[in-house]
Amino acid sequence: MDGDEIYQALATALRRLEEAREADAKERAALAASFEQLLSLLQAKGILNEGHLRLIEKVGERAAPSRRRVRLRQFVDKYALPGGDIDCASRLHLCHARCCAFSFELTSQDLDEGVVRWELEEPYLIRHDADGFCTHLDRATLGCGIYEKRPATCRGFDCRQDRRVWLDFENAIPAPMPPGLLPPRIG
Repeated sequence: MDGDEIYQALATALRRLEEAREADAKERAALAASFEQLLSLLQAKGILNEGHLRLIEKVGERAAPSRRRVRLRQFVDKYALPGGDIDCASRLHLCHARCCAFSFELTSQDLDEGVVRWELEEPYLIRHDADGFCTHLDRATLGCGIYEKRPATCRGFDCRQDRRVWLDFENAIPAPMPPGLLPPRIG
């Protein structure tokens, strides 16, 4: 099994896990509602007091598993989105592709295509390398290595009014680089 096959198998397994979690959500919600009703009834009958309820709440907080939430962006056919009219290539020397350092959720379309990489620790957020930039950013050209298959978020992003990128787009004044993010080196 090569790296892509392993990645695809992992992606499929994680999607199935999330589907199973969603199927259990209704049952958990019904149980929680029943439990709350039972507590209210016991309190109304004088069997439980405020101290008991605080203790039950503390026990519940300790027992709750701290699991990460799997997130997918609302489905949008990324190939139907209109292209942006920003000449990115002429501004890369100023903005340093800082939009490629943003984090966002992918769609099921991205996952199904199996091209866009995502964070293993935070499914399904776009993957970043150690330098803080998207793993698909070509460091030699600052171009997108998966441009034809890029996510809907990238296709629809308009940096002109985004204060993380530009202080003044029209006058080509970029915002300061975020702390800890260094401009990628071209070449």
